[in-house]
Amino acid sequence: MSDFPKAEGIKQTSEFSKKFVIVILFALPLVAYLFFLNGEHHFETLPVVTENVQEINQFEIIQGTATQLKDSVTIITFLGDNPYERLGYVSNLNEKIYKKFHGFNTFQMISIIPESGVDDIEQIVEQMGETTDLQDWHFLKGNHQQVQALYNSFKTDDALNKDLSSDYAFVIDLDRNLRGRDDDDIEEDGVVYGYNTRTAAQLNKRMIDDMRVLLAEYRFAFKKNRDQKIQEDE
Repeated sequence: MSDFPKAEGIKQTSEFSKKFVIVILFALPLVAYLFFLNGEHHFETLPVVTENVQEINQFEIIQGTATQLKDSVTIITFLGDNPYERLGYVSNLNEKIYKKFHGFNTFQMISIIPESGVDDIEQIVEQMGETTDLQDWHFLKGNHQQVQALYNSFKTDDALNKDLSSDYAFVIDLDRNLRGRDDDDIEEDGVVYGYNTRTAAQLNKRMIDDMRVLLAEYRFAFKKNRDQKIQEDE
């Protein structure tokens, strides 16, 4: 019986494979690091759907201290002439959004009420205050024209209800821009201007994720600016 020839080709392939695997193991972490280091242009942000919404300095404070939108991440709700009837909506927003995010240092929640709805606010604040720190939740009042004008500046595709309430909560960024979605697969035109507070499920589905994206965007920008300043000072 003749001897089989030595499988030199197989041996060479095996050696090459070992070296290739070693190179990959060392190179991939470096490539990944460089990708993320230079990846700010690919960082996910929450789209601006309306620029430069109206300020709130024409409203009077009922409860809280908020005097402006600029330089704060703000969630705005419109509670209408009978705020207590919307306590369920307020509670959903409190449990799913406010309690999760009000620790962020520029976060504030603002509820807008027509003058005719002021009497309900004390009762709402008293009930919510039993389980919630309302330090960052502010209640402001204005006349019907002021409430309508603020809402109109959002340029949404929905109108306020007849009592000047809305089922939706709206997210305003540090520069007074309305944030939302411009490629949603549920809305007909793909644009989300506000988040439905009717059920907790609606808030879970969209708003929690979008708030995380927005706050992460600002954390990323803060870190980038801080690192640049450190480099300039060196």
